[in-house]
Amino acid sequence: MEKTKESGFTFLELILVLGVLSIMTAIILPIGDRWIQTASEEDALQAFIAAVHNLQAYSMANYVGTSLEFKDSGREYITSYLKKGEGRIEIVRNVFPDGMRLVSTSQMKAVDFHANGDIVRTGTMALLTSSGLIEIRFQFQRGRMIIYE
Repeated sequence: MEKTKESGFTFLELILVLGVLSIMTAIILPIGDRWIQTASEEDALQAFIAAVHNLQAYSMANYVGTSLEFKDSGREYITSYLKKGEGRIEIVRNVFPDGMRLVSTSQMKAVDFHANGDIVRTGTMALLTSSGLIEIRFQFQRGRMIIYE
């Protein structure tokens, strides 16, 4: 009779490895979710700022008054321009990621540009994110923005 060499894992070793993987997963998943949420909010903030700059450029290029307004409790914003005889025509509609919105007590609730590209009203707009409050200050002339976090 010939002896054979058997190799493999015992049931106890498999349970131990699965236990360690479960613990590592329980630790890593919340960290990954927060990282993804923060990254998507940063992307949304950059898209919002780009939308404001594009809106101002649209005003100057087409010599029309434009507006950025919030809907859905500050989670969604819509850019539009005023066309004589037809009213407001929508340009773009965007939605912030979950957990990000315009604060209801924000000083500014809309951004408007004259046909020459000058901002109608200056002030501060506050956005709430999972990381905290972000303030965007719109200053005089040509839509200059300063972002405070």
